[in-house]
Amino acid sequence: MKSAEIARLAASLSRLRDAERGRALAERLTAAPRCPVARFVAGCDCFERGQAAVAVRHVMIAHHAEPDFESAALLAFAGLNWVGRPHVPILSVVLATWDEFRRPEFDRTARERALLDAFAVPSPPFEASMVLARRLWRLPIRTLREQLRQAGLSQGQYPILFSPA
Repeated sequence: MKSAEIARLAASLSRLRDAERGRALAERLTAAPRCPVARFVAGCDCFERGQAAVAVRHVMIAHHAEPDFESAALLAFAGLNWVGRPHVPILSVVLATWDEFRRPEFDRTARERALLDAFAVPSPPFEASMVLARRLWRLPIRTLREQLRQAGLSQGQYPILFSPA
């Protein structure tokens, strides 16, 4: 997909909430089962609901359909780790996975930025050294964002957030 098409589709999905977005995703995935944008958003919505196994399937397909979605690969592996530890905060699992898989870069290609820009919300005033926190904030998972907000307030909880991203 071209960046402009990704941006258009992501923007249309970002304006929808809950059941309305669920219906739009179901329609899109029926018409285009390998649509990387719809799969990525569906995966993030599943993470939000704590459905890690279903989320993994969606983000794996998203990454295979659009390899520039590096965050989808990170979320796929984090989801696999989270399946076995459902009571651990998702932020802890994502950070451990990011470190375990040699700190993959994400939010750097035009296509991935087109996707994540559509879901952008103002971030808390993270310190300049918290590059990873700012990148993770761009993932459209409200639970992850709330945990990042809390981590930014209690700076000693997740020292890895201060690592070079």
